[in-house]
Amino acid sequence: MLFKETFRDSWALLLFLCIANAPFVASQDSSSATELIGLLPNCSLPCLLDGVQAAACDLTALPECLCPNVALQSNISTCVQLSCTYKDQATVSVLSNKLCTGYPKESRQHQLLATAIACAAVVFPIVILRAISRLKVTSRLWLDDWMTVVATVILAALIGVVVTVTKLGFGLHYWNVDVTHAVPILKMMYVSEILYIVIQVAAKGSLLAFYARIFPNRKFQIAVWVGAAFLVGHGILFLGLVIFECRPVAAIWDRSLERQCLDLTKIALAGAALAIFEDIAFLIMPIPEILKLQLSTRKRIALLLVFSVGSFACITSMVRLKTVLIFGKSQDQTWDYVDGIIWSVVELSCALACAGLPALWPLIKSIPGVLSTVRGSKVRDLTDLTNREPSMRPKSKAMAGSQNLRFKELPKLPPEHYDSSERGERRSKFELKTKSSYMDMDSSSRDEDLELQSVARERSAF
Repeated sequence: MLFKETFRDSWALLLFLCIANAPFVASQDSSSATELIGLLPNCSLPCLLDGVQAAACDLTALPECLCPNVALQSNISTCVQLSCTYKDQATVSVLSNKLCTGYPKESRQHQLLATAIACAAVVFPIVILRAISRLKVTSRLWLDDWMTVVATVILAALIGVVVTVTKLGFGLHYWNVDVTHAVPILKMMYVSEILYIVIQVAAKGSLLAFYARIFPNRKFQIAVWVGAAFLVGHGILFLGLVIFECRPVAAIWDRSLERQCLDLTKIALAGAALAIFEDIAFLIMPIPEILKLQLSTRKRIALLLVFSVGSFACITSMVRLKTVLIFGKSQDQTWDYVDGIIWSVVELSCALACAGLPALWPLIKSIPGVLSTVRGSKVRDLTDLTNREPSMRPKSKAMAGSQNLRFKELPKLPPEHYDSSERGERRSKFELKTKSSYMDMDSSSRDEDLELQSVARERSAF
């Protein structure tokens, strides 16, 4: 082993001497390359020698051979990371960037920025319109709406982190990143992992809250609570694993510290697998309840399609699973993790966007001339949902029975039935009587009545 190290050091010295003693006709670039190589830490010289020998580079034209060759730079960078301390790695990075000044650098930064902008442009308007639509129908936001709003705000923070790290050099090869940006990039990537878990739990939690609100069946409600407990437990467990993945925690971004870390690849794979399992389970959960509805087969299928929009988010989770296989193993993290970041943002964006699309139906119906041909048949069939017992059951028996009442529309009276003064007098008496009877109700009954009416209006909107 000692002989091997001595042999490598000797050849590294020989490499330096060969470049230094190149013919006088050598270019100025060769002279500057010689000076830079002379500043390299000793631990990196064997890596450079092995790479130069493998690529059969001309020693008098090292930059021309090294800088355009991404595979060669990758091999040398991996060797340096495994052989040198973090301080020496930083020195090599600075000298490497100086050596390759003026040469084009591969970049995927445009992909990251395009993904961030596209997801923001799709998700934010949908969530805003969802809130407007809900307020239009029920005059309030429900728990699932608030959870979606919270998840969207955190998603905005995550997109901001992605844009910031991209400007710092994420999307470039590790050896092309400014060494002064390494710690900020690693810190922000650590924060993004935490934000991802929080958004994921909030988005799926909003879906469960939506189920619990519109399907009052007791067994289904129990299933929703079990799913919520599993979701929260999964979130807390993986949040703890990610936050304390290394000891000390500062070693996650400060590579100069000695550290003991968990296997990030196994954590990422387990988390992705559980996320896909949850997606599938939550997707099929409402199917039995939908099939029980008193709707025609065609309307049942239409409603199933509305609820299955979230399957696209499940597909993106499966695609993302392929990208986490390299987590914790790559020596070119700022390049290899790009796909993982892109698909993480897409997955979360799809979950929030797909959950908001069905709620936009009342807003779409309010646009003049839009879907005018389906307002009659489809909406009338779907209003059968309003005859089901709402999730919030009324406390008074009288109100409970009133939910099953059906009213038959009476024919309109001819205008001449009443003269204008008599109609006005009758209307005033009716309004006074109605107001008086309503004021006689206790406040809790009035609140329940308004609550039930809101639920009924919202269900009919679907």
